[in-house]
Amino acid sequence: MIRQTQVNSLKELKDLSGKRKTVYNVIKYLKPATNRNIAKHLGWDINRVTGRVTELVGLGLVDSDGTHKDNETNRTVTLWKTL
Repeated sequence: MIRQTQVNSLKELKDLSGKRKTVYNVIKYLKPATNRNIAKHLGWDINRVTGRVTELVGLGLVDSDGTHKDNETNRTVTLWKTL
């Protein structure tokens, strides 16, 4: 049985703009992914990624999957997963 939330998420995924959909697909591929991982995978500046991730979280398509210590920056960063 398909839940209404799944139907709504699929509809929103179909309506995503190019950059949002690209970031969503990279998160799905890397599972889980940090903003830095996504940026490196796409060859983008991290600033292009963080806004798209925030938008995807707001749409309910992406959520936190915990945290991870980034060895390059020595900071704790969020891991992202698709829903």
